[in-house]
Amino acid sequence: MEGINYLTVAYLGMITALAIWTWTVVVRSRSIEARLEAVESSIGIDSSQADGIASQSTNDSQDDATV
Repeated sequence: MEGINYLTVAYLGMITALAIWTWTVVVRSRSIEARLEAVESSIGIDSSQADGIASQSTNDSQDDATV
């Protein structure tokens, strides 16, 4: 019976650790999203324009990388 108790505590600990990790990822994601919105608003673009600018920037950097 002692082994089952150990496994139960270990299992609950892993579930708790996974929940804490998931929560931190969600909080960081919201923080990054808020920071991106602040940068977009300070530049004076909306999110639909930002997607186009990002793809143009990626295409330009790929062109520069080729030698």
